[in-house]
Amino acid sequence: MPPGRARNPSFVLRSATLAAAAALVVRLILLWLTHSNANARPKFQVAGGEAANIALSLATGKGFFGPFPGYELATAWLAPVYPFLWSLGFRIFNLNPSSRILIGQILNCIFSAATCWPIHAIGKKLFGEKMGLASAWVWVFLPYAILMPLEWAWDQSLAALLLALIVQATLGLRESASPLAWSGYGLLWGLAGLVNPTLCGLFPFLLGWLIFQRRQSGWKSSFPLCARAVCMFILALLPWTLRNHYVLGDWVFVKSNFGLEFWLGNNPAVKEIYSNELHPIGNFHERLRLIFAGEPNYNRLKLHQAIGFIESHPGAFLKNTSDRILDTWAATFDSRVDLWLRALDLSRANVWYCSLFSVVSLAGMILALRRNWRDSLPLAICVFLFPIPYYITHTGLRYRHPIEPFLAIFAVYAIARMWAAFFPSVARTSDVRTVEAQISTVASS
Repeated sequence: MPPGRARNPSFVLRSATLAAAAALVVRLILLWLTHSNANARPKFQVAGGEAANIALSLATGKGFFGPFPGYELATAWLAPVYPFLWSLGFRIFNLNPSSRILIGQILNCIFSAATCWPIHAIGKKLFGEKMGLASAWVWVFLPYAILMPLEWAWDQSLAALLLALIVQATLGLRESASPLAWSGYGLLWGLAGLVNPTLCGLFPFLLGWLIFQRRQSGWKSSFPLCARAVCMFILALLPWTLRNHYVLGDWVFVKSNFGLEFWLGNNPAVKEIYSNELHPIGNFHERLRLIFAGEPNYNRLKLHQAIGFIESHPGAFLKNTSDRILDTWAATFDSRVDLWLRALDLSRANVWYCSLFSVVSLAGMILALRRNWRDSLPLAICVFLFPIPYYITHTGLRYRHPIEPFLAIFAVYAIARMWAAFFPSVARTSDVRTVEAQISTVASS
């Protein structure tokens, strides 16, 4: 690094590491504020009891066990990675029960802050250094990038980090013939699947994009490398699958509860989005059915009931699905039930914010695809395909959170394009200064 650059404060400010550090500080300060006064109003309740219960069971030697009170059995209710990480925090710090939720929140703050690095790398790869850095700083202060780690002691922040890393790796593998890199890619997908199995649905599409891109670049055959990635992905998931078969007596792919989630959004009791009151965590009769049937059989039964309801009530299914699509992008339902938003009296403002952010992000995605559809396609694939399973089950902004980094990148790109359209002379001057700075840097090197 040239000495002049090291002494230049603006170079430090152009660092994605500074954005990540700022993001962590912002989140930890707000975390401290929400816990600093036990008598403060409004109360900020943290959701994530199932993960906390399993993490505590792991830390106390019971194993992956007891996701909610009244269901004290071995389970595959949740994906394993996040509760395992949380349990390590329990073991290391040995906190009292009232403070254990802090471990989950601190983990989420770290994961959320670390997401600045892949956001910067992806934005830089697609649109240039300025866009990458702007996207990382937007993530520092993006409301839901801050709210989700604090409100939900759940896996959504880790899933967002992993999906961003996966897309960064996907963009980087186009010209790679390294078996080690492709093996790592498959293992990264396996880790993501053990955090949130919904992410696995994106694997074949991003792998297909890689194969297409490599063919366009003149690579003769990518099959051995792709096969290596797929094999490593399967090997990463195999131990947990075998564990589930041994413990539950049935083949379960990562999590056991899809049938229930599908049924909660598709049954006669659904009025809007889903029927939360029928979940076994709060419904005694459903919990008894779960205990006596066992997780695999119970969820298989719920899946069949949901399919039967859809076949006999197609109109209701379409109406509920359209409500869930709207809620995914405008938070029409989520804003009314979110405890933090209600406590802060921000439910209506949140609908406006989510709607505007979604419109700007989707506009940025369209502009990016028009500019360079091949490079932008992996992000668009994630944004378009990832929410589909939630459209047919039930929605919430935390379910959308893994694609939030890409929405932030697209939103920044849309704003930059609008700025260039309304202030073309300023944009041209900025471009000239950028070129002059690059020439000066090369000359000094």
